[in-house]
Formats: sequence, structure tokens, C-alpha cells
Amino acid sequence: EGNAVAIPAPTDLPSLATLITTLGDSIKSLKSSSSPDKDEITKAVAALLDAKRTYAKNNGGIGVDGKKWEEPMSKSEKKKAEKAAKAAAAAKAAGGDASGDDTQAAAPSKKAAAKEAKKAAKKEAKKN
Repeated sequence: EGNAVAIPAPTDLPSLATLITTLGDSIKSLKSSSSPDKDEITKAVAALLDAKRTYAKNNGGIGVDGKKWEEPMSKSEKKKAEKAAKAAAAAKAAGGDASGDDTQAAAPSKKAAAKEAKKAAKKEAKKN
């Protein structure tokens, strides 16, 4: 999916797992070298993601770590998701849904929801 590096995709999962481990180790060594080459690291990361994607595709959506595979998000995508989750938590704590669409944001953690509820209660107390 837009990756510059093509990986020969072995269909047996053990060899894919070995490839993923090898690629991960090579990325670690590239990053820890005295003068890391950004292009090499970028290519290695793309190859690693491609291998992980292939593994999950051949393993019913489950990644090497045994968890459901999800495409990695960029920093800006993560910020947008966190902001949407926070807004949804605030709306829920305030007793309504400002956006009218619950499915837009990921479910916030219990701790975050409790914090937002406490904040809303303080705000309400100041009004009265």
C-alpha cells in the first residue's frame, strides 16, 4: 500500500515471523549506529510494515504479537483521534452528545472519562 520496498511474501507464518524479527533487529541496529541513514531506516520500516501486514493478512487479521492488526497512524492522525475521544468524553460527561455521532471517536479510558466528568461537575457547580 504505497510502500517503496517489495517483500517476497512467504505464505508460511513461521518464515514470515522470522523475517519480521530480522527486519526489526536490522532497524534497531540502523538506528543505534553512529550516523543513522534516514533513507535506509525508512526503507527498512516500510519493509517491516509490509511483512507485518502480510503476516496479519495470512493469519486472519492477527499480528505476530497475537493481537488484532491495526495500521499504524501518523502523529497527526493520533492527535485527531485523541482530540475526538476527548470531545466525546466531555460531551458524554456533560450529559449529551455535541456532535450527534457516537461512532466518530474511540472509547476513552475510564480514567479520562472520570477526569472529564469531574471537570464538568466543577464547571456546573461554579454556575450554581
